[in-house]
Amino acid sequence: MNATTHPATANPTAARPATRASGATGSCPFAERFGRRLPRGFADEAAGLSWRTLVDTYAPSSDHFHLADFTRRPLGRGITAYEAILATRTAADAPGEFTAHRLTTESCGDLTAMSDMLSQVGAPAEIERFHQYEGPGFDGAGSWCTILRATNGRRETWALGFGRTAPEASIAALLSAATRLHLR
Repeated sequence: MNATTHPATANPTAARPATRASGATGSCPFAERFGRRLPRGFADEAAGLSWRTLVDTYAPSSDHFHLADFTRRPLGRGITAYEAILATRTAADAPGEFTAHRLTTESCGDLTAMSDMLSQVGAPAEIERFHQYEGPGFDGAGSWCTILRATNGRRETWALGFGRTAPEASIAALLSAATRLHLR
């Protein structure tokens, strides 16, 4: 999985059930695809955006965080050992220049583990609000969307993540949040 891959953008013209978001802005591209309104606060912030602009803004396709590997090993009693290779690039780095980090942590869940790993590379992102939806995929298979409200202690942001599984979408959203909090 990688922060630059968005299954939800693979075929933006794919048919979706037509639903309308309530409010003065008319149709909502998120509601058209997932049959749900955006969370309160996020809906106001994203009002009037096209699907492409919504995804480009809140699920930024960047190479600042690239998750090359993410493995889990149960340790018992609800604790799992996680190992990941996370490649990072700061705004000061040349295009294509990355630093690879082999990170480990023990946690009770994927998001807590990824949050700890982001802190280890100097890009903390703490989740304040979490929303997750399953929807029809663009290739006929199911897909997931995770919406997060995250903070780094100084700034707050909304972020989107897409994936074929719920954990994949959650991790993608957290990487999107880190990008928006630390590099925008």
